[in-house]
Amino acid sequence: MNVGTFTGRLTRPALGKRGFAGAEILSHWPTIVGPELSAFAVPLEVKYPRGRNAGATLHLRVSHGAAATMLQMRLPVIIARINRFFGYEAVAQIQAAQGPLPPRPRAPAPPRPLPPAALAQVEGQVAGVTSEPLKAALMKLGKALQQRGR
Repeated sequence: MNVGTFTGRLTRPALGKRGFAGAEILSHWPTIVGPELSAFAVPLEVKYPRGRNAGATLHLRVSHGAAATMLQMRLPVIIARINRFFGYEAVAQIQAAQGPLPPRPRAPAPPRPLPPAALAQVEGQVAGVTSEPLKAALMKLGKALQQRGR
C-alpha cells in the first residue's frame, strides 16, 4: 500500500462534505489567488448544488469593508483562477461575509544548528554515496533525524 491509499480516509473527517475541490481550495488558497488577496480573504466553505460536483458556491470571510469592495471588483478573476486551477468549472459564484479572519498558523522556528559531533556522524554515514543528489537528500534526512532526536 502507498500513502495515496490513506489520503482520503485521513482527510475525510477533517474536511467533511467539502469534497475534493473544497479541500484543495482550502489548502492551496494563497497559491490560487495570490498573497495579496489571501491576506484579507479566506475560504470558509464550498457548497455544491445537490447531485453535482461542479458549479459550487465558495463562501469567503473578508477582514474589512474595503477588502470586501476590492474582492467584489475581482470576483470574475478569482472565479477564473479557481476554475483554471482545477481545470473545470468547480466554482460558479462567491459569497463573502465580513468578520475576523481565523488566526494563521505560525511558521515553525528554524532548527538550531547541529553540534559538530552529530554533523560529523551524519557526514560519515553518507560518505560512501557517490550520487550527489542522493547524498544531499540523505544528509538532509540525517540532519532532520538528528534534530528530532535532540
